Amino acid sequence: MYKQVDSAESLALFHQIKKAVWDSMGFDMEYAKDGSDLYLLIADDGEAGGTYEFTPHSKSTPFIRALFEDVITDEMKVMELDSLAVLPKYRGLGRKGISLMLDYAEKHGYTHAVGIADPTFFQLINNKYHVRATQVKEKIFYKGADTIPTLFHLKEAYVNKNHPDYSWYTPMFSQIKVEVVG
Repeated sequence: MYKQVDSAESLALFHQIKKAVWDSMGFDMEYAKDGSDLYLLIADDGEAGGTYEFTPHSKSTPFIRALFEDVITDEMKVMELDSLAVLPKYRGLGRKGISLMLDYAEKHGYTHAVGIADPTFFQLINNKYHVRATQVKEKIFYKGADTIPTLFHLKEAYVNKNHPDYSWYTPMFSQIKVEVVG
């Protein structure tokens, strides 16, 4: 399902996967930010095939904070989404990444996320996954490609995850009940 990056080895694997994907798409590499929670997306074969990075908005880069400063309101608890990268062999992991995004937001109380989305991902998250993503500024060229400054309305999605629109959703954070017999 997923594994949180918790060692030098898993961080190296995170960057290796992200770099392979970003190089193939013509993006300039960007390494993980301090204060971020990093995840490896694990395929059914047990191999890491994707990455995702969640950063409290207060720890985002000055560029991202400035880009969204006129969008974020006091009522929002915001994180930055970054580094959703899936190796071609593991393209099905994207759905798991989006499930992880919703579960992470709910677990940590985030109502919204910001990020600069690839136009294809922007369409996919709105049309296939029904997670409302709003374009808040004109497209910008960033790290080698056109991107859409996006506000993701995550609370709307996770409070409605039992609706048929979210039939694709698979809980990623699950608790296992253990009974102690004594």
